[in-house]
Amino acid sequence: MDDIKNPTSLINKDYETINLVTFEEWIEDNGELSRLGVGIILEPSDDVSLIKDSLDSIELIALDFRNFDDGRSYSQAYLLSKRWHFRGEIIGINAHLDQLQFMIRSGITRYQLLESYSGFNEEDYANGFSICYQAAANNHGLNLKY
Repeated sequence: MDDIKNPTSLINKDYETINLVTFEEWIEDNGELSRLGVGIILEPSDDVSLIKDSLDSIELIALDFRNFDDGRSYSQAYLLSKRWHFRGEIIGINAHLDQLQFMIRSGITRYQLLESYSGFNEEDYANGFSICYQAAANNHGLNLKY
C-alpha cells in the first residue's frame, strides 16, 4: 500500500500555495485562521455541517479519498458544492483511479491520485461514462436516462 500522507499545503488554481489545517484546528480557532487564508483538510468522519457558516472564509477544501470503500467524502463534496454553493476549490486527495468519475460528479473540482497511479492515463477514468441516470454538473455530452 502507498505511504499515504496528508499534505500540509496545496497549490490552488491560481498557482498559489495554500496552507492546510485540520478540521479540528479550524473548529477550535476559525476566527484567526479565516484571516490567514488557509484551506481545510477533511476526513470522511468530519461533520462538514459544522463549517457551513464559515465557507466564505475558506480558500479551499481537501477531501480525503484514501479508503476506497468509504463514500462519505462524496457526500461532503455534494453538500459543499451543490447544497451550500461553496465557491472555492474542492480537491480530492489520495484518490484511486476508479473514483474519479464519481468524484467529479459529486462536486470535486480537482484531484490528486495516490502515488501508485503515477504514469497511468486517467482520462478514461475521469470521463469514462457515456450514460447518466441522475442529474450532475458534468452531464454535458452524456446520454440522459432519467
